[in-house]
Amino acid sequence: MSLVSNQITEILNEINDELANQISLANNTDKKIETRKLVHLSNALNGIIMTSGLSDENKSMLQKFSLTLQDSSTVKSLRYEKQDLERVLSNINDI
Repeated sequence: MSLVSNQITEILNEINDELANQISLANNTDKKIETRKLVHLSNALNGIIMTSGLSDENKSMLQKFSLTLQDSSTVKSLRYEKQDLERVLSNINDI
């Protein structure tokens, strides 16, 4: 696995952890979803995507995921993002 793939996988794993954390917090308390860390991770992912040598198809897939991640403000949207992330992670093995 290349350095870029490792960096992307690390950030995607961090995103997965944060999504799980925010879903759990929202389900167990009445706290508002905190998207600051997700937006930060999304921006970091975009930075890696832009400087990577990924194919246009893989860049597009990751950029679309990153953009939708920044719009996640409800538990329902976080759950959709988590499902989308699972699809992205399964496709990332092909990078």
